[in-house]
Order: sequence, then structure tokens, then C-alpha cells
Amino acid sequence: MTIFSSMDVIREAPLAALLDAAIDYAGLFPPAALPMDRAIIGYLLYCESPDAWALGHFIAPAARLDELLAALPPGTTDITVSATIGADLEADCRQIDQFNRAGVGRRNAVVAAEAKVNTAADVVRLAELLRNLSSWYGEVALSPAADAVLDALKSTGARAKVRMGGVTPDAFPAPDAVARFLMAVASRSLRFKATAGLHHPIRGRYRLTYAPDAPTGTMFGYLNLLAATHLALSGATPAEIEAALVLDGPGTFRRDRDSLTWPGGRIDEAAARELRHRFFGFGSCSFREPIDELLPATHP
Repeated sequence: MTIFSSMDVIREAPLAALLDAAIDYAGLFPPAALPMDRAIIGYLLYCESPDAWALGHFIAPAARLDELLAALPPGTTDITVSATIGADLEADCRQIDQFNRAGVGRRNAVVAAEAKVNTAADVVRLAELLRNLSSWYGEVALSPAADAVLDALKSTGARAKVRMGGVTPDAFPAPDAVARFLMAVASRSLRFKATAGLHHPIRGRYRLTYAPDAPTGTMFGYLNLLAATHLALSGATPAEIEAALVLDGPGTFRRDRDSLTWPGGRIDEAAARELRHRFFGFGSCSFREPIDELLPATHP
């Protein structure tokens, strides 16, 4: 699928600013669900590729950090990890501390953590457990209770996380719920990231897993999410933000040397950099899909 009809390379403003270190690699997670050794080798190869500029952190469960450390090839010195925390908060946070102590002097480190937070009390508890990390993300359910949780994330200096899909159709949130989330984080000047269901640049109907007989469903595009975030930061209405989330079809997003445009909006380089100050990026179990579907050729 070719989205842009005229572009020499991706690494030109403003797209370079929008995707700079934006794609966290989650190859351990469904639908890819790779073994640890294959996921690590893949990440390290991406680090050496011409598209490494778009690569973010390696995503791994905190409970598997010992396995990750054991699987690192000899001489690995620069893997940066965002660790997901499960139900056993204390045990997972201890794993993070132990991993970082083991990596001292080698630069392998957990630099961020991610955890589901259902209440303000969850946020306060995690803020204390993760006090040694410079950043962590609280995954917020898109419900009426989200406001109190977002307030707690803001007051503790944490960041928010929104889940944009999964491997079943019911895992994808309604566009109006995503629009409300974007307005809520924008009004609080709260940084956030996204995860799941963002393998593709533009909204469309895709297979939900890599199985040949996999069901299909409508998935959000990461360009749609970037456009909607920009609109939210600019004070757009809920209807305008939602409209950007549901745009689809080839040619919907167009780019020249100065801007990314779509029906109803435009991002120039300055706006792209401001947007990325608020929107950290997104997790994807594939690093290549988000890049390869953007252009037929991605290398400079």
C-alpha cells in the first residue's frame, strides 16, 4: 500500500520528527509472540538498520527480565527496555531494580515501565515502587473513571498510556472514547504513549493476527492517531478529533517537504516536534510493518 505519491525518503521533516524513536518494539507480545532470543536478535538488527532512527525501546515483561539478560548476545551494551508490570507489582518492580543493577557499566537498562492503573490509589502505589525510574506509564481504561486516574498520573509526574486495539475485534476502543482520552491528556499537558493495534499507517480493515485464516477487523492507523493528537493539542472539537481518527483510504494523508496534511488539518515541522513532546510514541509487535507500509522504499 502506497500512502504518499511523492517522497524521496521518509527521513525528511516533518515525518522524521513524528516518527523519531517512536516505534517501541514489542515482538514478544501477540500477535507476533516471538521467543525471547528471536525478539532480541530482531531488535538488535533493527538497531543497525538504516531505519534505526524510528526505533524506540524493547518492550518486555518485568517478570522475564532475567530471561532477557541471559539471552543477550555477548558484548551487547545498549539495549534500552520498557518493562511491563503485571499483577505482582512488588515482584516486578524488584525485577526491574535487579536488572538495572546487573546492567550497570554496560548501558543495558530498563528506562521506563508500563502498568495498568484502575484507580488513583494504584497510581500512588506504583509511583512509590518505581521511584528509581525516570519515567513510567499508567495504562488507563477508557471509562468515566479515567479522569481521576489521569489527575493522579499528572500529580505524581507519571505518564499515561492508551490501548488502541488487540487480536480480537472487541479489543479496539470506539473512536469517540479515544477522542475524549486525547482531549483529557491535552488539557492536563500529560505525556502519553499508545499500544496495540497500530501496525498500519492509516485506518482500515486488516487481519488481526498473522495466521492465514485470521479474522479481520477495523484497526486505527498511527498517522490517524498523530493527526488526532495534534488536533487535540490545538483545541479542536471532539467531532474534529474523531473525524481524524476515522479517516481512511490511500491518499488521505499527503506530505511535502514542509507538512503532513489531511482533510481538516496540517502538521508542519514545528508542530510535529511539539506533538512529540506530548506523544512519546507507540508499541508495535512489528517494527517493519509500520515503516514498510508507509513507503515502497524507506531507506535514505
